[in-house]
Amino acid sequence: MIRATKYLLLTLCVVVVSALGGHSMAARRVHAPLPDSLSVAYRHTDAIKRLTIYRDTTTARQLWQGIIEEDSTYSPALFHLSLLENSAEAVDYARRAFVADTTNKWYADNYANKLVVSAQYTRAIPIYRRLLNLDPKNLMAYHALAVIYNASGMPYSAISILDSAELRNGYNHYLAEIKHGLLLDTRQYERATEEGRRRVLEMPYDISARRALAETYAEAGRDSLAEVTFLEAFRLDTTNVETIDLIANFYYRRRDVERMFDFEDRLFRSKDIDIEEKLHKVRQYRANTAFYIDNYIRIGSIIQRLAIDYPNNRDVVDIYARHLIACGEYEQALSLLRSNLAHKDTKPMDYMSLIQYEYTLERMDIMEEDLKAGLERFPEDISLLSFHGFIRMEMGDEKGAIAIFKRGLSIATTDEQKSELWGSIGDVYHQMGNDKATFKAYKKALAYNAENVLVLNNYAYYLSLEDRELERALEMSQRAMTAAPNNDSYVDTYAWILHRLGRNDEAKRYMRQALTLSGQRDASLLCHYADILWALGEKFMAETYWKKAVEMGYDEEEMTTHIATLKAATTNKE
Repeated sequence: MIRATKYLLLTLCVVVVSALGGHSMAARRVHAPLPDSLSVAYRHTDAIKRLTIYRDTTTARQLWQGIIEEDSTYSPALFHLSLLENSAEAVDYARRAFVADTTNKWYADNYANKLVVSAQYTRAIPIYRRLLNLDPKNLMAYHALAVIYNASGMPYSAISILDSAELRNGYNHYLAEIKHGLLLDTRQYERATEEGRRRVLEMPYDISARRALAETYAEAGRDSLAEVTFLEAFRLDTTNVETIDLIANFYYRRRDVERMFDFEDRLFRSKDIDIEEKLHKVRQYRANTAFYIDNYIRIGSIIQRLAIDYPNNRDVVDIYARHLIACGEYEQALSLLRSNLAHKDTKPMDYMSLIQYEYTLERMDIMEEDLKAGLERFPEDISLLSFHGFIRMEMGDEKGAIAIFKRGLSIATTDEQKSELWGSIGDVYHQMGNDKATFKAYKKALAYNAENVLVLNNYAYYLSLEDRELERALEMSQRAMTAAPNNDSYVDTYAWILHRLGRNDEAKRYMRQALTLSGQRDASLLCHYADILWALGEKFMAETYWKKAVEMGYDEEEMTTHIATLKAATTNKE
């Protein structure tokens, strides 16, 4: 905008001087001739005025478009239109302006930038090189070229461009930082170290420069120098969270967990890190079971600090309760979750968290009370109602469970909720041994949501147990397995239906996948695999896996009967 305004003033001055012919008006006492309103220069000046003073983009665009209709090589108009139009047209106008005047560095810079914005990187390279010939001190052009080369898989060319920038213009902190990163990426550790040291010498109080040098030492395997340099950066500002985080990660990689937690503690005390990031770190600790067990005291200390600093944060309360349960402090965990229900903004999920823990810990007495309290407070919450139905089903009260699920249908507001409820009703009917009612409920569930994967899987599996509609069952099972490919139960269902269809070679392949996903810990899957092996004639391995299934909890008496039935069926066929 500033350049445009200066251009307007200069143009107006030229017009006035030309009109005066070099003499003052007072001396000649004649009126200067009016400028030619039809000339290209006048209209271009008017367009700039419309744009910069009146913000009238429409009129300015019309004036410039009129100019290039008369003179398609009028570069100032093409340049300004490239700034106004959308991406495709902008690139074309920028190209035409550049072609019309290849000596203008503004046009070259504009055209190169437009090519980059439109992801035409290869075409941008020669334009940027032309720009550097016109303006060797344009540091952004060096930067852009380096980025393009690196993005195109040519990091060494990017480094060469940055070397050229330094040779022509001297040291630049910003470009030096980029080059340092590229040297690390290409594993040129000696040069990267030299560059890092130089950055520190140029800016001894720049923390980022010291951090970069420390990371270079670490990448190069020079841990002692890395540690010293990291700690130097830390001493420059003991509250800088980026430095603290890098040091913690450095000690973690060195397996110096105690030192790592010394700096992690600082991060959790910092107000510069939000609660979500802190929670993410704790979840990472817990995700690695072995790490969590080995360091549960230090991790527990961090979780306790979170509980003190954020007592009303539900995620913090949940993580703290999980930690207490892992430590065997069941009553304290339940008391913590129950105390969280006193808040006025308590939500149904707060009740669900407490009730699910109580169910897992088999505290059925207090679970019933808390479930009743939750339903009284949130009588139309589908999740609480469904869990109530599930509990009644688990306790053998099938009729009560069905009544609860049907009550849920009367208050459900979405097709997904209705589908889930009908699916649960189907599960209850199956537990009751009423397959006709089971399949009818599943059909209703799929009518509301054809992609309800749990219903698809259960429906398909129960059909296979009856040897009914096996092709349809296989199709439903495949849809469930495709939607959740890492679910061992869904893969098992698909393999089992293939077995019932007599496609045992395929069934064996999928059942091996299911066993891998389950870690061979599911007794039912082990039994299914043994049955498939038996059908393939691999009798020794079948016996082995039947034995494993019993070891993993399959009822031994039931297994003996099952094997005897299979062997008898095989003998009859022979």
